[in-house]
Amino acid sequence: MKIQHPHLNGRNGSSPKTFNNENVKFPVSFALKIVIILSRPKAELQAEIEKLFNRLKVPFVFVSEKPSSKGNYTSLTFNVTLLDKPHMKALYSGLEEIKEIKFAI
Repeated sequence: MKIQHPHLNGRNGSSPKTFNNENVKFPVSFALKIVIILSRPKAELQAEIEKLFNRLKVPFVFVSEKPSSKGNYTSLTFNVTLLDKPHMKALYSGLEEIKEIKFAI
């Protein structure tokens, strides 16, 4: 699974705290896109992601779902708000634990 950390600019820590080439000012709100492999029901996977948000106290709103053309994947978009860098790290670490997530940006 590939998790792209916005503050790492997709380059394994080589960029300092950037989000689209700008310094991150917390709290930060953004659209988080999560692509999941549909190896189990989408509703179950979405519920697991939302449970993670709730456990970490990440305010979120579900925005949309877009299935892939062959139906093997779906993209879920959530608006999320992160309070600080440790909050962001905790979220991405938690997402890495969900094996069906292909990537999150």
